[in-house]
Amino acid sequence: MADFTMDVENNNTQQPAIPPEKCPEKRKATDTSDEKTVEIKRLKEDRSDVDSAPRPPPQSPKKRLQLEGKPPNNKPKHNKDLHFLYGNYKHYYGKRILDKDFHDIRLDVLATQPELFRDKQLLDIGCNSGHLSIEIAKKFDAKSLIGLDIDRGLVKDAQTTISSLKRLAAPGSRFPYNVKFVHGNYVLDDDVLLEIERPQFDVILCLSVTKWIHLNFCDAGLKQAFRRMFLQLRPGGKLILEPQSFDGYKRRKKLSESIRENYNSIVFRPEQFPEYLLSPEVGFASMELMGIPEHCKTGFKRPIQIFTKV
Repeated sequence: MADFTMDVENNNTQQPAIPPEKCPEKRKATDTSDEKTVEIKRLKEDRSDVDSAPRPPPQSPKKRLQLEGKPPNNKPKHNKDLHFLYGNYKHYYGKRILDKDFHDIRLDVLATQPELFRDKQLLDIGCNSGHLSIEIAKKFDAKSLIGLDIDRGLVKDAQTTISSLKRLAAPGSRFPYNVKFVHGNYVLDDDVLLEIERPQFDVILCLSVTKWIHLNFCDAGLKQAFRRMFLQLRPGGKLILEPQSFDGYKRRKKLSESIRENYNSIVFRPEQFPEYLLSPEVGFASMELMGIPEHCKTGFKRPIQIFTKV
């Protein structure tokens, strides 16, 4: 912050002497005993009138605030939806589980091409509490999997789960030591940071996350995320994308005023994602449909797409 200084001009001009004002004379007190007696009696009578007057009952601070025209509590009304601005619902996987044992129905689609994951290094963007990430690493024998989420609490839950699994694991086993969870925002503060990205993953999973990136970081943020995914993939790498339809955005635009504004500014629609990902601005060479999960809720029947980097 810049330092600001103020120049003060000294005025040394000689001023004419001004004679001091004469103090007013003090009143002289009377020494007459009769007058003093009358005055004391009068003051006592006045005081007795004050003491006998009824006093208002004591009021609580809350009541006093109301009388002054202030609300008893001026705190804003708590909005629980503000905790889920990024789609970071704590029991998200409960909507996808088909039985008491965890089984995300998207695993059935991923299982059609298990070779994409076996002995590969994976990144799962928006991993939530890590249930699906853990199953992918276990079921498909991934070399390593990093789960990333913007919600610190969900990442902590995922880390707790994997720590428990490690205590039960057999010595020398790959799983669960091949899984790690980290907290962070995948959208960078500035596009210039893309210049330092290097290939480090064979597969990047972005499952039901694009809507939340879009609503929080607009078209520019989502496009930057797509470019970053491409840059982080090795040649021959795969982006496995499950985008949400734009119809689902509208139901979430009321989460906050900023999300409402972002929603209204969106021009880049989900049906345009493939064209952008295959354009020279990003660089993927091809796209194929991996499958569509079967689920009782229509909103979860989202196509899972594979984009390949050459």
